[in-house]
Amino acid sequence: RYKTEEYSTDATNKFNIYPEQIPHWLMDWIPEEGGYLIGNLQPAHMDFRFFTLGNLWSIVSSLGTPKQNEAILNLIEAKWDDIVGSMPLKICYPALENEEWRIITGSDPKNTPWSYHNGGSWPTLLWQFTLACIKMNRTDLAKKAVDSA
Repeated sequence: RYKTEEYSTDATNKFNIYPEQIPHWLMDWIPEEGGYLIGNLQPAHMDFRFFTLGNLWSIVSSLGTPKQNEAILNLIEAKWDDIVGSMPLKICYPALENEEWRIITGSDPKNTPWSYHNGGSWPTLLWQFTLACIKMNRTDLAKKAVDSA
């Protein structure tokens, strides 16, 4: 076990993430050659869902290293049906559902699973995806997404 609540560049567990916090779906979902930047809601409280907008802009703005940026595009390619789907692109994956949806959204009918803010398709992300692909010299992925749209 790591020490709890370590905050420094020398911390062993810089993000205070513990195995019990990692959702089970993630272990089966994430590919070996892919990765992404997760959301930090507060210290030691991560949102492990894939957020398309933030990950695309981490590539475009050079926030990620080239290796991290490539891993994000590899993940999108490997999980194409989940993230891109028939109408590019989903804002996040997976959607909040069942009890988690009720607790976090307060049963908000505007944010039912797979609706606009909760895993819905945002076609406007297509140009940002294309920009990230151009930057990383992966125009084949951008063309595939544009063709599906």
